[in-house]
Amino acid sequence: MKDRKVAIIQARMTSRRLPGKVLKPLCGAPLLERMLERLKHIRGLDAICLAVPEGSEHDPIVAAAPSCVGIFRGDENNVLERTYQAARYMDAKIIMRITSDCPMFDPDISGDVLSVFCNSDVAYARTAFTSGYPHGFDTEVLSYDALSEARHEAQIPDEREHVTPFIWRRPNRFPMVELDYRPDRRHWRLTVDTREDYELVSKIYDYLYPQNPLFGLSSIEELFNANPKLLEINHNVGQPSLPGTPGTET
Repeated sequence: MKDRKVAIIQARMTSRRLPGKVLKPLCGAPLLERMLERLKHIRGLDAICLAVPEGSEHDPIVAAAPSCVGIFRGDENNVLERTYQAARYMDAKIIMRITSDCPMFDPDISGDVLSVFCNSDVAYARTAFTSGYPHGFDTEVLSYDALSEARHEAQIPDEREHVTPFIWRRPNRFPMVELDYRPDRRHWRLTVDTREDYELVSKIYDYLYPQNPLFGLSSIEELFNANPKLLEINHNVGQPSLPGTPGTET
């Protein structure tokens, strides 16, 4: 397909703060499986690929992946190279990125980011960096050409350890658009990077998943309005940012 749209998801077992987090259980299934359930409901996607590091310690991810999902194995530390090679393997022309530790992202919001990208003359689209949607709803969409240029030119270590900094640090070269949201929920951490994050996400799933497996942001907002103490579970966990992130000091 001329504009083949592929979600490429980086997944590994060796997370520093919470090893093995992508296979921790949520309502009876691995976190990664819950995340993939949501990916399948993003309108406009043509395929999904897990970009998994080489090495036997990561084999459980491959074993847990459903047959309908593509698998690419590559360098663990050079995530830019791994993503680029996965895009080539999948013949992707438009790439969506949602990290594998985000089992509560809203498929409708991610679909909106993809739609904005496809209907705008940009190289990169995403949920806003510093306001709007909670951490854990982050969605990036970029062109294969932009990814290829980053792969061939990036030299700074953090521009190879991560996929998109080379692109968003150069907005004059790579036109971009951000999707924002009000009320601002950016201070909510709905990703899984620590034990506290996992505790919160587990409780949210226990509340909402049995009634609606594809619960979205509005359901989470209602839950927090009724149970505000839930937000205290991980409120002390800091959110790291890379130098040069738009809206933050460098």
